[in-house]
Amino acid sequence: MRVGELIPCGEASWNRASKIALRASPKYPKLLRNPNGHSSSSSSFLLFLLLPEFLEPSPPMTESKRRRESAASSSYLGPSLSLSRYAGDDVDRLTELPDVLRLQILSLLPLKYAIRTGTLSSRWRGLWRYRWSRPSLFHISSVQSLPHSEFVSAVDEFFRRRDMARLDCLQIMYSPTPAQIPDLKRWLGYADSCSVSDLHLDLSSAPTSSNTSRRRGSRAAAAAAAPILEFNFRSPSLTRLTLRGFHLPSSPPSFRMFSYSLEILNLYEIYLSYASLRRILVHCPHIRSLSIHHCQDLKKVVVPVSTMRLKKLTVVDCRKASEISVSALGLRSFRFSGALLKNYNIKCASMLEDVYISSGMAVPAIPRGDWLTPLGELANLKVLTICSLALESISALGARADVGFRLFPNLVELQLLMVMMAESNLWDIYGFFKYFPCPRLEKLFFELPMNACDPSLTMYLEVPREEPPKGCFSNLKFVKMNGFKGHLNEMQLAGVLLANSINLDNFVVVAPMGNNGENCESSTGNLLQYVFTELSLLPKASTKAAIILTETDIPKYRPVHFQV
Repeated sequence: MRVGELIPCGEASWNRASKIALRASPKYPKLLRNPNGHSSSSSSFLLFLLLPEFLEPSPPMTESKRRRESAASSSYLGPSLSLSRYAGDDVDRLTELPDVLRLQILSLLPLKYAIRTGTLSSRWRGLWRYRWSRPSLFHISSVQSLPHSEFVSAVDEFFRRRDMARLDCLQIMYSPTPAQIPDLKRWLGYADSCSVSDLHLDLSSAPTSSNTSRRRGSRAAAAAAAPILEFNFRSPSLTRLTLRGFHLPSSPPSFRMFSYSLEILNLYEIYLSYASLRRILVHCPHIRSLSIHHCQDLKKVVVPVSTMRLKKLTVVDCRKASEISVSALGLRSFRFSGALLKNYNIKCASMLEDVYISSGMAVPAIPRGDWLTPLGELANLKVLTICSLALESISALGARADVGFRLFPNLVELQLLMVMMAESNLWDIYGFFKYFPCPRLEKLFFELPMNACDPSLTMYLEVPREEPPKGCFSNLKFVKMNGFKGHLNEMQLAGVLLANSINLDNFVVVAPMGNNGENCESSTGNLLQYVFTELSLLPKASTKAAIILTETDIPKYRPVHFQV
């Protein structure tokens, strides 16, 4: 028996085999056809495992016996995914199956569920990569030392020998000239014929230096060098699509072939209009996650109501984008980083659980409009990251905000991105906790400015002086201040947190390497010693609070929004 080969059996054997089953996700109903062509399914969606001991013929069962045995079989299908025949047996029959049968199971699952089986045990980890008889994960990138004609011939010959076997994931990193576009289209056609599930297409040219993309004029040069590609990919099994570094024509393909399969769409440095993006989304209503990064021509992000399954929207550094409108009603995560938006409208703001809003660019004045209004509807919010510019606006507008603007009842984690840490910024932080009580807040993160001293800050708004909050941190268990230098305002903030957090477990301080704070010597070691001495003198409301000083950003202490 080969890997991926179906096991033949009769109708009676099929019924016997259904006694042992693996409960799969009810969110992805699927029919499994038996050898006679009949569909077999149930309300709990059971994936049948054809074991050798059940392949011999058996007498037909009566309807009452079938119901009794079905109820008995479901009684021991617990969350541990054990295939034990008896409730008292703790043996994991599923993991003890031979590899050939486990690969057979994986070949019947969609790619995303096959990958998730890696969490069952160490024996399942990575096994999904070998579920097909031929390799199904490929990465193609050009080699500078190899002439282009030889590179193309090598790729074509490899695909020819591989034939049309199933393809799980294909990554192409290639910077073609206009004359080389036909070669690229031929490879995409091959991936289409092999029913690829995950496609990553990167046509961007590698920068000559690490700072090239940051220089003035480099964006225009990159846009001029980016190729134009009519993306006519039509694989109906594609679930994840990542595109980078090329122009989509003004009338892009409709993406209609992806309408019932595409779930994740990532666009990096893609040059397209907001109308083109909207047409793509209209024809892909099953998209769950949409990420847009560095798309410089995009002026608006308009998500139509037809994209009803969208759960996550991320927009990063699209410098021309000034408006975001989301009509989808199921959005749970909204992350934005870039120039301050003039307007955004999220109809499902009350459903959001994860919000990231950061604008690191100074502006002469806050744009007119209710760009903070959705914050008043975030009753279900659990994780929030906002920048110091948003804090400044909240402090100015909080006094005249309505009642719905006053409470984050379910907020568990908060991260504040501080561009400056002058006295007015300290008042902004106090004002936030005054106007936004967070009774369930457990984790609090501060990203402090990396400059060695506090320069003067030009205030964009009149910020009233605020007193330190009291009684706002009764549930707070973890605090992290990244880039702590021991400045006066930083010490004052640390003192307020330590004095009011009665359940605090850990207070983590990450000192910037190579910088020196006030009244301390230049070395990082002396800075840490100075900071520890000063923090130890501060009164603590929690007797179990531990002050942890480190020079590196330890992964286990990172926030949810560590990377956007």
